[in-house]
Amino acid sequence: MLPIQGLKCIYDTTGRGWSIELVLKAEGEVALRRFDVDGPDDAEMLIEAFEDSSVSVFDPETGEIVFGYEYLDLDDDEDDLAETEEDDSEDGSEEDGSEEHVKTKS
Repeated sequence: MLPIQGLKCIYDTTGRGWSIELVLKAEGEVALRRFDVDGPDDAEMLIEAFEDSSVSVFDPETGEIVFGYEYLDLDDDEDDLAETEEDDSEDGSEEDGSEEHVKTKS
């Protein structure tokens, strides 16, 4: 698999077709590989996937482009939030749970 360094969107005015060109780093050299796409929407989708991914590679044997993503583990964040709320209630920020109501005359 070869790391993808960049993508180019190309519109051929003569053939009136869209393509994506991959800029690959292969053995110290920069290589280019061009693929036809159905239209500007497909080209835009590939460019967005590349920009959002943390790892992008091309497999020359299968012709596949692979975009890898890293996600935050939200379960850890929820646990941290629950611990913070428990700490707040233990330090007296919420007294005995009763509320004092004050009436005012109009």
